[in-house]
Amino acid sequence: MAEGKETDRLFLQFQPILDVESNRISGFEALARLRSRKLGMISPNEFIPIAERKKLIIPIGDLIIDGALRFLTKLRETGRTDLTVSINISTIQLLKPDFEKKLLALVRNFKVDPQNIEIEVTESVFAANLEDINEILGDLKASGISIAIDDFGTGYSSLAREIEINASCLKIDKYFIDKLLEIEPQNTLVSDIMSMGHKLGYYIVAEGVEHGSQLEYLKTNGCDKAQGYFISKPLDEDKAIDSLMREPGR
Repeated sequence: MAEGKETDRLFLQFQPILDVESNRISGFEALARLRSRKLGMISPNEFIPIAERKKLIIPIGDLIIDGALRFLTKLRETGRTDLTVSINISTIQLLKPDFEKKLLALVRNFKVDPQNIEIEVTESVFAANLEDINEILGDLKASGISIAIDDFGTGYSSLAREIEINASCLKIDKYFIDKLLEIEPQNTLVSDIMSMGHKLGYYIVAEGVEHGSQLEYLKTNGCDKAQGYFISKPLDEDKAIDSLMREPGR
């Protein structure tokens, strides 16, 4: 997607998100990848924190948003105007004074529907600057963009805060989904998190689904959407679009 140093390349992959009830793809999460000729593939868990410390997350974030919106445009060109693309946004990006203005300008320039865009933020962003960030998220939500709280349950959690946050979705962290394989499912917190989220008006996405038994549990207990290797690994752009063509009934 973008060239950095001669030996490094930042690009995007897209992980399908499954609508649990219909068993059809409802969208994709855009995931940044870094390939180094010297070091090979570098995990986002490694290069994103470094980018944040070195204040490179702004230009990198701009490239990710641009690539995600281009992908959304390609989805529209295939006739799939019903799909969403989720984009991870850091606190540094959110608090940049012109973030909201630039994002909405890009949405207009690409002529995509804001309702097909989801912004993902982690719980940790609310540990500080809650009011400022919540106001920004509220403005984005009012424009039609969905807001998801990513990695829910592993960061800064407070029921009172969750009620106040301008979000549309809770994404249950893989940590809790893994527990469905380690202990009796009825003894996990997954169904409780989903129930709480639904009562707060959120839809629920389960992350890190790697086994059929996990997906079956989620379906039985009313989870809205799911993603993970059992459904699909992150895919290059062309393969992501091809995956839609291979869906049953297409």
